[in-house]
Amino acid sequence: MAPRYADAVPETLPLPIPEPGRGPVTDFGTLLNYTNDAEPFTHGLDGVDQTANWVFAKVLFVSFMALLAITLGYRWTHMAKMHIRHLMTMGRWEDQRYWMYNHSHFWPRVKKSLLYAPLGHQRHNRELQLSKAVSIGTLPSRFHTILLVLYLASNIAYCLVQNWSRSNSSSVVAELRGRTGMLAALNLIPTVLFALRNNPLIPLLKVSYDTFNLLHRWCARVVIFEATVHTICWGVNSLNAGGLYQVRVSLATSGSYMWGMVAMCTFATVFLTSFSPVRHAFYETFLNIHRLLVWLALVGVYIHLDKANLPQLPYVQICIAFWLTEWVWRISRICYHNASRQRGITKITVEALPAEACRVTFDLSRSWRWKPGCHVHAYLPQFALWSSHPFSIAWAENRPQSPPLEMEMEKMGSLNNSVNNQSTDRPSLVTRNSMYSRHSLMGAAPHTIATIAEATHKPESANISLPRDAACTSVSLIMRARTGMTRKLYDKASASPTGTITTWGAIEGPYGGHDSMTSYGTVILFAGGVGITHCVGYVHHLMLQYQAGTASTQKILLVWSVPNTEALEWVRIYMDTILRMEGRRDVLRIQLFVTKPRHRGEVISNTGSVQMFPGRCNPSTIVEKEMQERIGAMGVTVCGPGAFADSVRAAVRNVVTEGAVDFVEEAFTY
Repeated sequence: MAPRYADAVPETLPLPIPEPGRGPVTDFGTLLNYTNDAEPFTHGLDGVDQTANWVFAKVLFVSFMALLAITLGYRWTHMAKMHIRHLMTMGRWEDQRYWMYNHSHFWPRVKKSLLYAPLGHQRHNRELQLSKAVSIGTLPSRFHTILLVLYLASNIAYCLVQNWSRSNSSSVVAELRGRTGMLAALNLIPTVLFALRNNPLIPLLKVSYDTFNLLHRWCARVVIFEATVHTICWGVNSLNAGGLYQVRVSLATSGSYMWGMVAMCTFATVFLTSFSPVRHAFYETFLNIHRLLVWLALVGVYIHLDKANLPQLPYVQICIAFWLTEWVWRISRICYHNASRQRGITKITVEALPAEACRVTFDLSRSWRWKPGCHVHAYLPQFALWSSHPFSIAWAENRPQSPPLEMEMEKMGSLNNSVNNQSTDRPSLVTRNSMYSRHSLMGAAPHTIATIAEATHKPESANISLPRDAACTSVSLIMRARTGMTRKLYDKASASPTGTITTWGAIEGPYGGHDSMTSYGTVILFAGGVGITHCVGYVHHLMLQYQAGTASTQKILLVWSVPNTEALEWVRIYMDTILRMEGRRDVLRIQLFVTKPRHRGEVISNTGSVQMFPGRCNPSTIVEKEMQERIGAMGVTVCGPGAFADSVRAAVRNVVTEGAVDFVEEAFTY
């Protein structure tokens, strides 16, 4: 039988310009069989229940919007409560008794059994490892698991709601092909949106990027599953209509089918390369290849829908618009803060520290607004090309770049160092002589310059900082040497004769920092290892607010677990500044747990407010003790290894029904 061209038209009639969702579906390619019952269902919308498709698409959209509304309502209610508590109790402790207690049994139980609960007994962010080198990821929380199960179940249900009693099985397959194609295209929107760093839902809902990244991964898996079923259904009917030869001819003669197959193969590659062991073992390489593959897949889906004039084309256009808009916004922010005509590109100072870590200080070209608890993405092209890595901010301040002031700061720094060098050799938080500390410590002096945190807590009319055109924001990160970029950076800095190198790069952010913790009468900050960088900013911020009388906080406990006393050098210069603040002894206590001390005499504190203990930290004991002695509501935050964070989460869950306690976890589970 002679081949038929389904899209052939008389040469005298011009082909109309197709519009998505209007007019016939086109670009079928060459069809070889006229008589087979499956042939009408191999192309176009024959057998597809488009009305039901639109209904389920709207139901899925409404479900997302309902979840958004519920989350927004919860977050805004929680924020309003914290704001009222802050206004009623700031600067006072005697008015906080009301806020110490839970005034209902419902929300504490919800927190304990749902919002703060891991999937099982305790494990949440502690990685599941097949060996020391192979990790298969972490488990979602109980609340996230429920959301994901409902999402997966609803998509499966939408695919299965069909007329299975049709006599022609090919029409059933065609309906399933149309349903899965519609859902896959629609689910691309949240998949792309949740992956963006500048996702507008993050500041709106005050939900961490870590949570959206989890949702992104599962939305992507649903898209790939539905796209696979969509492709299989097309292949089954094509095989029934004309065998494998028909499949080959269709792919060769139809641009829509060919690019659809390119997208499907690309999605399959994305799925296979995104498993946790591969992702964690080669994260920098994975991330760049992942982005390129996703772009290729989106282009393939776009051409597949556009050439066939299918109604799902606007869904892909929305995805591309989201991605391009976010990239333009991100690049604009990076260029604005890291490049200027007067100061050039951001200068970076890298100082090698004990315990295989680096202090990396970015001197930005323009002033930059900082929030406690936030993190940034650091770009160091000489060590990681265009890749970026997330790090919590250890310290941020405004420092001038004029030579006279720098010389004056050098003189003052040398005088200060002569005093500091008289300290004992025992482990403490007193500043040691450091090339960086001569600038940073004196940079925090109130009579010369003010930190960014101070500027954000006082009226703009107050003369507390240098003019904007004379200030350069300095942001410091602590990078512990692992693999890849951080290892290269440490090796290069430690090999330098001075232990310091300079380079250029950029910083992107800030991200996170949704809660300043100032509405809590008692704040406990747990840090494990380099997670101390997340907590130092909070401590400094809360102390400034306490001094100004604008915080409810009356008790601050910083608990830091470190492997050895050498790690104290990471934040020594920052903690020394905090320990010298007025009123610090009235509100701040520090507990250091050294898990691997070299000898008993090593774990000795020089000051009464800093306690040092050998061995591991027991968060349950600490939280239970502070719960009995708390002032007002208690906020607990943690940043550290997964096992340590899980133990703090368990400790909070044990006491959440005994009083007003909130838990905030900072995690980067990529």
